[in-house]
Amino acid sequence: MTAAITLLNHYGWDRTAVRRALSLALASWLAFLVASLLHVHNAYWAAMPVWVIAQPTRGALMERGFFRLFGTIIGASFGIALLHLPLSPYVQVTALALWIGIHAGLTHLHRGVHGYGATLSAITAGIVVIPSLHAPSNAVLLALSRVDCTLIGVIVGTLIMAWLTPESPLTDFYAQVRSVSVDAVDYAAKVVRGSSDKEAGEARILSLISRLESTARVIAAGSLEGYRRQRQVDLLIVASLSAMAAARDIRDGRLPLDPTLPLRLEALRENLSGDALPPPVPGSQGAAPQRLAGAIGDLLAAHRALSCQNSSVTEPPRRRSWLAPHREAGLALRAGALVGGLCLAATLLAIWSGIPALGMVAMGVCVLSLVLSGMSLPQLMAPKMFTGVLLGASLAALYRLTLQPHLGTTTSTLLVLIPVLLVGGFIRNHPRTAALGIDLLMVFLMGSQYGMSVSNQAAVIFRETGAIALGSGIGVAVFLLVPRNPRRQARDAVSKIRKDLLRILQREEEADPQVWHARGSRQILRLSLHIGRAGGEHPAGMLATLNLGRAMIDLHQLGMPTPVGALVNGVLRQEVTPQQGVQGLRSLAEGDQDEQRKPRIQRLADTLEQAGGLLTFGLSRQRV
Repeated sequence: MTAAITLLNHYGWDRTAVRRALSLALASWLAFLVASLLHVHNAYWAAMPVWVIAQPTRGALMERGFFRLFGTIIGASFGIALLHLPLSPYVQVTALALWIGIHAGLTHLHRGVHGYGATLSAITAGIVVIPSLHAPSNAVLLALSRVDCTLIGVIVGTLIMAWLTPESPLTDFYAQVRSVSVDAVDYAAKVVRGSSDKEAGEARILSLISRLESTARVIAAGSLEGYRRQRQVDLLIVASLSAMAAARDIRDGRLPLDPTLPLRLEALRENLSGDALPPPVPGSQGAAPQRLAGAIGDLLAAHRALSCQNSSVTEPPRRRSWLAPHREAGLALRAGALVGGLCLAATLLAIWSGIPALGMVAMGVCVLSLVLSGMSLPQLMAPKMFTGVLLGASLAALYRLTLQPHLGTTTSTLLVLIPVLLVGGFIRNHPRTAALGIDLLMVFLMGSQYGMSVSNQAAVIFRETGAIALGSGIGVAVFLLVPRNPRRQARDAVSKIRKDLLRILQREEEADPQVWHARGSRQILRLSLHIGRAGGEHPAGMLATLNLGRAMIDLHQLGMPTPVGALVNGVLRQEVTPQQGVQGLRSLAEGDQDEQRKPRIQRLADTLEQAGGLLTFGLSRQRV
């Protein structure tokens, strides 16, 4: 026994990984057993959900299981309804492609595990409709057995694996989020003393905040406490960004500096590091210092709430602050169009040809393209997934040629499945093979149609397993040929920032500083996340754009002169360079006779100058 453990440790499996592999294999085997005893059609489907709902935390496991079941019921209902409508097959597959495209887009409008339900709704609709194009009499049976197997797999998998799956590390996560407040205050102290953004670590802090925020809802999955405290997590993130931006405004606005402010910020940073919460930093004269004091007050309130062990203690924020939802509409449209178009082309070809094997190709295209589309950078995972698909299809063919003809009883079928699932469990739980492990087992179960009486003729076997591999290969090839570009996604975020600034400029009644801060903060986090994925450098002026929006709102309150609005409009529409806009604004400020409006125009010029690096992000040097 000791020798076996030593060998497993040598190859990267510790006791926890071994227990997880064994529980995964056991849950999958029991799900197949239950479905077989209940005589559910396509019983191997019951073993498949177990491999997908397995997650590193208990809450994510339970929530993913719920959304898998919910999405399966919705997708099956749509598929049955579509097949019973008096429509031609071409209209049906067009409606199916539209359904799949919409749900592929929805995965980019819902964060965390919430988008998984949309993925399963689309996949299930495809599994119900596509095979029924050549065998419509089996549509209802196919849909009901799919729902039954999913229910069995989710329930059995959750019951078996939940007790071995650890709870979400909420305490550790909140400690990381609270540390952001320390970094933000440290940044503010350094900046008001005159340090540059690079010296103060702006890019590092923004990258850290964006990574934490992107995982917050995954960490909170399945936890009522996690969802209750998400409001405070968002508040702490927004307050940290606001404090950093306000410190920039104090420095860049050339305001008279209270000599005690840096010292008080440094003392606050030390106290936050030691979990001692002093009173908020009082504001000095001027809008920017007052805004810094307000941001610090919100930061302290959220810090205190996240430090408390009692989740019912949620100190209300001092001001109305929030973070806008994560919505990548451009990416959603592109993903929906790509996946929907692929599925439409594949299913139309299957109908037009009348070849049943092409229906299986179409199913492979739809399923794999849906799974890949939901990933942040699918081109990185596509080769690993296709390797898993090829291995699974090859093992399915080998099983059907060699073992299946000799398995005449349910007992023998269950016994042979044990070593297969054990090997699959270890592959699924090893870091180097986890990416291909899911596809290997899923395709093996699907291609072998395990436990069913299917043809063992070599031509039929290679045609069916080859069709699955071919369809998956087409989906993989498309995502490799048209890779998702994080720099394009970053440019989309910058474009959204410019549009929001134009909205402030053109419609004064919507110029709410809190609304702008919620939207601007979201886009800055989104931009930082995509730049990190692209491996590039953060453009200068990311935080300055928050101050630019505030400067425009402040000037609106006094009445923005038409020439000022025209200049800013030209910059935001990329008709005028930021440098030209800054020079023009400073000339207008010098000539303005209104003593209240003059400094605000000057501040607008200063913030525009600082934000120029972001507003020109992704443009050619000639346009800059």
